[in-house]
This record gives sequence, C-alpha cells and structure tokens, in this order.
Amino acid sequence: MTTRASKPAAGEVTSDTPRIAAGGTLASRLPAVADPRSRLAGLSSLPVVPAIDAAKKVTPREVSVEGVARDIRVKIASDRAEWKDAFQLVASNYQACGYEAPHASKVRFTPYHALPDSVTFLAKHEGRTLMTLSLVPDNTLLGLPLETIFGEEVRALRRQRRRLGEVISLAADKELSMREFRQVFVGLIRLMKQYHVTHGGDTWVITVNPKHRAFYTKVLGYASLGPNRPYGAVEGAPAEAYVLDVPLMQASVPKMYAQIFGEWLPGDALVAPKMLPHMVRYLGGQSSKESHQTIHEVFNLDRYFGSPRRW
Repeated sequence: MTTRASKPAAGEVTSDTPRIAAGGTLASRLPAVADPRSRLAGLSSLPVVPAIDAAKKVTPREVSVEGVARDIRVKIASDRAEWKDAFQLVASNYQACGYEAPHASKVRFTPYHALPDSVTFLAKHEGRTLMTLSLVPDNTLLGLPLETIFGEEVRALRRQRRRLGEVISLAADKELSMREFRQVFVGLIRLMKQYHVTHGGDTWVITVNPKHRAFYTKVLGYASLGPNRPYGAVEGAPAEAYVLDVPLMQASVPKMYAQIFGEWLPGDALVAPKMLPHMVRYLGGQSSKESHQTIHEVFNLDRYFGSPRRW
C-alpha cells in the first residue's frame, strides 16, 4: 500500500468500473480456450530466460526506469537486504493505512510470500527501496490470498484453465513524487507481467480498495471479478476483485499494453532466485505470530514435496 491517498495502492483502485451482472461474475463470461497458450498468441517470441544453477549466486539484471530524472531501477529481489527492505516497506505502508495493526510486525511477510514460486519485485535508487510488489503463482498448497473471500470467482477462472498469479503487497516510499510514482509503477509491472508470461502464466488477479478502482480499470485494463467485501487480511477494509489477461489488456488499454509488452526485457532480468531456508526463517520470525506458524509449515511441506504450482 502507499501512504498517500492520491496514489493507487495494492488492494486499492472509484465508481465507473464494469459491474458484475446479477447472478454471475465476469469470470464466468470471459472466453474459455482449449489451449491456455493461445492467450499469449498475440505476443512476439518470448525471450530466453537463463536456467538457474542452485549452487551459484544469481543476481537478476536491473532495468532502468524511463521518464524520471533520478537513476531508479527495477529488479527481482535476490538477497537478504532486498527482501528485508521490501517487506519492511510493505509493513510500514500497511500500518500507516490501517491495513495492519500498529507495530504488529517489523515486516509484512506472509505464508504466501514463503511459497517457493512467489517472487518479489522492487524499485531502487542508490540502494534504497522505493517501491515493491509481489506475485503469487497459483498453487495447491495455500491457493491464492484472495480466495479467502473470492473463492468461487477463483474456481471459475481455474475451470477456464487459466494460469493465475495474484499481485499482492504493493508499497511505495513517500519520497516518490507523483510523476515518479507512475513511471516507476509502470516499470515495475512491466517486469512483473513479463516475468509471469515467460514462466508460463497468462492471467493476473488482484484485490482493490474501491477508492482506487478507476486507476486499475482505466489505466491498467483490469475487469471486475468480484463485488465489494470486507477483507480480514487488511483489518476488514473493503476489497473488490479484478482480473486481467493479455488479450483483455491489448483490447482495453492498447497504449499501456504497448508499454508493457512492446519490447521484451533481457532474459537475465527475468530470473528469480529462490529464497533460501535461513531467509524464510529470518523473515518469518519478524512477522506476526499467526503468520510465523503457517510459514514454518509451508517451508517444511515445500522442503519435502517441492513446488506446489498448479500449472
């Protein structure tokens, strides 16, 4: 979450969004396809992403943010300092916005972040983290965070054989100017969306506070998936669910689509090193007591059964 009401925050986008038809959801009306890969048919050849050698340290390439005066770069988090700074920024934003109890934790590191395929993206300037968000690919161990209140909507998407990823934990440093925020945000979601499709994904879901609805629908092209409901994960704040895939983005916001997918990033910017066990334990120890126990269970299950990804 961001700390300024004028900026869109994760779990937050105003009153002109497409509404859900009575007796159904948008998910049930999105076109089904025989082969999920056809949802990416409009994209040019995907870049080659290097394989990761678990025995070697891998540092994803940084990508410069265009249209800002400062040298701000986006990348995939890959070391202790980056993960810690990102989750501290999320905790600070969430507590300032009332989405987490004051002083509830030093970092907002949930069991979903501990899943082996979850990836955290960040924007940095001179070593300081200015913005972050995370992507949780659909999985059989915990499912997706929004399922706790939008379960049927998510199941409908799975019946369409969608390769889902939920975008969570958007947070931004208050130092960012309004102009910088937009440019950095676009740079960050470009990296995230290209990562998702190059690793087999084709659809994104989010939860949004109604006051930020217009940004996500008009600027990014998301469509309504589920109605306003109280969300316990953010202290009962209102949340609506939204969905986006590549064809929908191309049709509804072609200029943004061109910014995101018009040119592929280098393959070495799209690699995501796994978070090592000691880091999971460290961050879990600084999270809330409720999260800490589940994180421990997630780590043990992954250790024995490997990736729980659904696709």
